[in-house]
Amino acid sequence: MSTAAQKQQSFVPNAQASIRKAPSVKHQPRSKRYYFDVGLGSVCLSGTDTGGAYCLLEVSLAPGMGVPRHTHTREDEVYFVLAGELEVEVGDQMFVLRPGDSLLAPRDIPHELRNSGNTTNHYLLVFSPSGFEEFVMATAVPAPDNAVAPTEPPAVTVRNVYELAASYGIVFG
Repeated sequence: MSTAAQKQQSFVPNAQASIRKAPSVKHQPRSKRYYFDVGLGSVCLSGTDTGGAYCLLEVSLAPGMGVPRHTHTREDEVYFVLAGELEVEVGDQMFVLRPGDSLLAPRDIPHELRNSGNTTNHYLLVFSPSGFEEFVMATAVPAPDNAVAPTEPPAVTVRNVYELAASYGIVFG
């Protein structure tokens, strides 16, 4: 058996052993909305809902708004654009995502994003494994049901973002 085949064979049982089944069926008709430092969104599924496998967030950014360059050391990040436009730089590669486009930003690779379009965008974020949603909720501020994505980061919504980031494995810069 080749070395590659041996690695494949030894990897499969370990991968299957690390996957945990979601604890129960979860239906969430409409998640509570929050201001997430520069955007508006909700945690649709948390690690508690998925057995720690991933978390799912719904996010909107106003035109020109974005998240500065940062690196996740604990989780991979997937973007799926539902409406509008999302510009994402991963490492030294630039991508402009439009409705139906997806992109994987692996952990340990610096990335940044912004709404490069002229209308508010709407996209889904998946973080795997889960855990990032805890950082989001530690820094989020409840938003009213009729809230729209902010056009500038209100001071009240940015509660200790940079101070807390390192404890969640997020490095800015």
